[in-house]
Amino acid sequence: MTDEDTPSPTDRDDDAIDGEELSDDEREVLANVARILRRIKFGTVVLVVQDGKVVQIEMAEKFRLR
Repeated sequence: MTDEDTPSPTDRDDDAIDGEELSDDEREVLANVARILRRIKFGTVVLVVQDGKVVQIEMAEKFRLR
């Protein structure tokens, strides 16, 4: 599969998400990500996806010394 075969995010029909159509699992993932984003000042958040489901959320926080 080449990059040309991969649909861009704008090509997908399911891009627009209304909060009402989210599953309970999706709401939980988003709530966890929001909690992490409110907590860290510098760092990364990685979502690990398997079979279309988030199975792990990784957070690496960096501390600035200066």
